[in-house]
Amino acid sequence: MWNPKRWAIAILIGLYLYSLLPATAVLFYELYHLTGIEPVYWGYSAFKAGGYYFGIWEYRGLACLVVTLLIGLLPGIFARSKTA
Repeated sequence: MWNPKRWAIAILIGLYLYSLLPATAVLFYELYHLTGIEPVYWGYSAFKAGGYYFGIWEYRGLACLVVTLLIGLLPGIFARSKTA
C-alpha cells in the first residue's frame, strides 16, 4: 500500500494539475514558434483552454486531491486483489 515512489509521482501529478497546466501551454506555444509544426499549436490550444477552465473550476483542489489519491491507492488495491 505504501510505496514512496508511487506516492511521490502521485503528489507531483496532483501539483502539476493544480498549478502547471498554463505553464505547459506556454511551452507548447514557444515550441510551435520554434518548429512551425501545426499540431504543436493544437496542443497549445488544448492546454491553454484546459488550464484556464480547470483553473477557475471551484472543485479544482478536490479534483487534484482525488487524482492524487487514486494514483497512490489504486495500484495497491489491485495488486492485493490479484494475490488473494
